[in-house]
Formats: sequence, structure tokens, C-alpha cells
Amino acid sequence: MKIITWNCQGAASKQFLRAAKYLLNEHRPEIFCLMETKTSSTNADAVCSRLGLDRWARVEALGYSGGIWILWSDALKLEILHSNPQFVHLLIKENSGRQWNFSMVYGSPSLHLRRRLWRALSRNKVQVNHPWLITGDFNAIVSNEECSNPSNPGAHRNGDFRNWIFDEALIDPGLTGQRFTW
Repeated sequence: MKIITWNCQGAASKQFLRAAKYLLNEHRPEIFCLMETKTSSTNADAVCSRLGLDRWARVEALGYSGGIWILWSDALKLEILHSNPQFVHLLIKENSGRQWNFSMVYGSPSLHLRRRLWRALSRNKVQVNHPWLITGDFNAIVSNEECSNPSNPGAHRNGDFRNWIFDEALIDPGLTGQRFTW
């Protein structure tokens, strides 16, 4: 199973479309997730259809901020169990019969809104009945090494994130490759 998640910081440009098509052709993921798309409505639908995957679901951007898109092939059955401005929670059914839960997150840069995310995205509030994969841009970090400026990581902003990971009994699989890609 291949999944690509990308904080694309805008999905309306020709450069985005060219890069996205390259990623799709090069890696052929079954699920392609975009966050911070900064576009919505018919423009977003037009971009999604040009990407060439069979199906998609979106959380609309609010003005020119946010937005979560999940695109997938017909080889999978996806059921949206819960949608929120900061995440989409799904049930994935593979042709093999395997089922699992998947949550795609774009955490608000605003601390008070992100705290709402931690309260809303919990096993007790969304349906988690299978193995659970959560991915995305949380706009929070677990350790200072994840910050481009380790001397000022904003630790006060990240305690809630670490507590949420602990409370939900989640495991951070770590990182392979470049730590920073901007």
C-alpha cells in the first residue's frame, strides 16, 4: 500500500499540477493526500479530476487557508466516518479484505483551534475499530530535533500534542530521509 501525503501550500498553480502528476506517475500511490490546498469549490474539483485518480473527498479550504484532499484508486473502498475542518477520518477496505482506519490531519497554526483538534480526534469520538494510521501536518512537534530552530521550538505549543499521542496510545514511527523539505 502506497500513500503520499503532501502539504502542498496551494493546489491551484500549474507548478503544483506538474509536480503532483510527477509524484503520481513516479510512485503510483493508492491514496494521495493533500493539505493546505488553499483552493475549494469547483476549482478544487477541476484540479482533482486532472490528477487522474478515480475518486476524491475534500474538506474545503477556508478562504485561502487550510483544505484537505484525499484522492484514491478504485482498488480501495473508502468510507468517510468523520469530517472536521482539521481532519478526515476514514475506514479503508482493501480488496484483500483487510480493513483499517486512516485519519488525514491539517492542524491549525492557531493554538486554540489545534486544541480542539486534540479533543475531537480521539478513539472515543471517532470510530476506531481497526488498526489506525494518522498522518498529516499537525503544526506541532514531539521533540526539539523536529524544529528548524531547536533553541526556540515553542515547547508551550507542543505539550498538548505529546499528551494527545500518549492518551491515544499512538506510536510515532519516526522519520527517514530529509528532516526539512522547504
